[in-house]
Amino acid sequence: MKILVIGYGEIAEEFAKVNRGVEILGIRRNKGTKLSNVKIIHQDYSVKIPEVAKNLSPDWVLFFPKTRDNDIESYKEGFLSQLDRIFNMFQTSKKIFFSSTRVLSGYINVEIDETFNTKPTDPQGKVIAEYERIIQQQQSAYILRLSGLITSTSNFVELVVKKNLFSENKHINAIHISDVVKIISSMIEGNKKEKLINCVMPVSAKYSELFPKFKGETVNAKIKSIHYNNPENFNFNSIKEII
Repeated sequence: MKILVIGYGEIAEEFAKVNRGVEILGIRRNKGTKLSNVKIIHQDYSVKIPEVAKNLSPDWVLFFPKTRDNDIESYKEGFLSQLDRIFNMFQTSKKIFFSSTRVLSGYINVEIDETFNTKPTDPQGKVIAEYERIIQQQQSAYILRLSGLITSTSNFVELVVKKNLFSENKHINAIHISDVVKIISSMIEGNKKEKLINCVMPVSAKYSELFPKFKGETVNAKIKSIHYNNPENFNFNSIKEII
């Protein structure tokens, strides 16, 4: 199997490590890899997707949007600039597009899943919602909507507490990188057919359940998945297992 990864990064690297029999071509701006099953092309995909990527004739295309900055133009460039080209260049390839639960930021103190409409509260979230809308009009195109990513070296929950990034009580919508890799692998192996999956731990928690300084009603939504919510699918079912 041949996979093209546009915006190759940490998740793609972890996927490649556990799928050594897959031939992967990764496009990224910098850095390389020591994995024998991965070839890296250093290219800014928002400027150009190289012809060698098309010549690969990939079975799957994985698109990880990258933004240079947090401004609205950077989001448009990172999420939207190459969508048409990807669909035109790889018409026969199946595609997984990575999104964010940021598109659900307008929901407060409720439980929501993939049946709820997007409800972004900022211009960047609206760009991501438009990105999802375009993808959902295509055949053989799937969206994995990532919640807060936890890795072996990065835990945003600990960072919030250590640096006092906010004081409001919130639902912790998170997922471990190893479980993102499991979802990707399941889709590529043909075990998941859903067009949209919220990638979030199946057992939720609030900041107030872990840290006494957080009190009151939650100011965000509890995000769930109706497609991939069986605890047996996960290495980490709850943030409580990691903190």
